[in-house]
Amino acid sequence: MSNGKGLSILALLLGISGLGLGVYTLVFPQVQVVDTNFGIQNTWFNYDSGMYNTVPTATNIVIPGLTVNFTVNAGEYVYFLFNTYTVVAGGGLSSIKFNFVLDGLIKSPPDYPEVIYASNGADQYGSATLQITKAITVGFHNITISIIGSYAGNGIKDSTLLVQTFIP
Repeated sequence: MSNGKGLSILALLLGISGLGLGVYTLVFPQVQVVDTNFGIQNTWFNYDSGMYNTVPTATNIVIPGLTVNFTVNAGEYVYFLFNTYTVVAGGGLSSIKFNFVLDGLIKSPPDYPEVIYASNGADQYGSATLQITKAITVGFHNITISIIGSYAGNGIKDSTLLVQTFIP
């Protein structure tokens, strides 16, 4: 009989403890702190429906209608995404190259990617994408795209440029 009495007392103590914890969580609710200081911070976007040809050839042509002004804060990285419809004319070896232009300076490898589309006697049409994630200096910046081609009929149209700052 004493075994049953001991188990009853243990069960009663466990029940009272559970009830006490339940009352405690109702009276003193837990405050969960959510860190929202990560991920995407700001987004800027520009669309340009214009057609830009590589005239004159073998010359970097900056696309001013596609400029995005943005601000980088401390601890932020920047994601750049350029997308366009590309036309590369046939007639032998013909090419077009795209580069980011950050704060008026044309960026190229090894620090920044570039895209080159070429044809070998046949016209080429399609989309081109250029993207990169970088840590750059804090402050106000602007970015656009430059194109350079080997034939006056080469060009881009319906271009978009997206800039996002984020905290990794």
